[in-house]
Amino acid sequence: MGILVIGGTGFIGYKVVEKLVSRKQKVIVMSRRPRVFPEEYAGKVESVTGDIRLFSDVMRVLKDFKIDSIINIAYALTAEGEANPLVAIQVNCLGACNIFEAARISNIKRVIFCSSIAANGNQECYGDRLVTEEDILMKPAFLYGATKMLTEFVASRYEKKYGMEAPILRISCVYGLGREERGLTAWTSEITSSVVRGKSVFIPVPSEMPASFISITDVAEQIARICLLEKLRYQVYNSGGCTAKVKEFSDIAKRYYPDADIKYDENAPAWPYVYKIDGSRIANEINYEVRDLNSALVEMLNQERHSLGRKPLKIED
Repeated sequence: MGILVIGGTGFIGYKVVEKLVSRKQKVIVMSRRPRVFPEEYAGKVESVTGDIRLFSDVMRVLKDFKIDSIINIAYALTAEGEANPLVAIQVNCLGACNIFEAARISNIKRVIFCSSIAANGNQECYGDRLVTEEDILMKPAFLYGATKMLTEFVASRYEKKYGMEAPILRISCVYGLGREERGLTAWTSEITSSVVRGKSVFIPVPSEMPASFISITDVAEQIARICLLEKLRYQVYNSGGCTAKVKEFSDIAKRYYPDADIKYDENAPAWPYVYKIDGSRIANEINYEVRDLNSALVEMLNQERHSLGRKPLKIED
């Protein structure tokens, strides 16, 4: 049996594939954008082209491969959704529904849906406290969050009505190398690559803006563990992460590169997301704690240094 990772060529999906392969899992990747996997993945990863907006594509893949679980990490992000609402609805809602229905017909036991804290809306909706999984989703600010909210509702219906396991992971703001082109946190990659190369960088967000951040490595580990855990106690999980102000990224970078030139757009609007997140449920469920910002950012800096043939930095307390 294999694990189908839909969107497995994307920023988060590719890292999830790595995590699963390292655990000797057979992985099938379905994506609209083909990607060449490393040679060492031969026989471990099979890549197929498909569009989740087409029910026939999803059914074809489930018919052609023996699938045990599905991980859905295919979606149109905030900027894409605001620019083209129809695409956002088709991919994030219709596409996800196609996956649930095809999984039901094919007797797939577990379909993991990657949601977002964008479904929660602004921190002001909840007050000055940690947001838990039991909180009612309130007033998402963008279409992206609204599509996540609707699909969570659909996931709960499929779980209750058909007995399918449909775990939901509400993911915080993901940062890491590889997000140079898409997503609100693309600037985290830019900070890393620029300071290592001695270039100046402009970050299009206010330096004092708080957010809940989680590294790509940590969220991929969470998804892989949820997928492989024999028994889940809950349906909804917050990824949690580190609550930090944006300037803490530059503060850490300057600890290792004192001359780094990093500027912010202090007039840009703050992200309308919750930033105080209770991630204790998933930490206890999968026995995994997300890393602190310093450790994760040094890992990113060292990845850039390695690409330039430089020695790794040592983490400073």
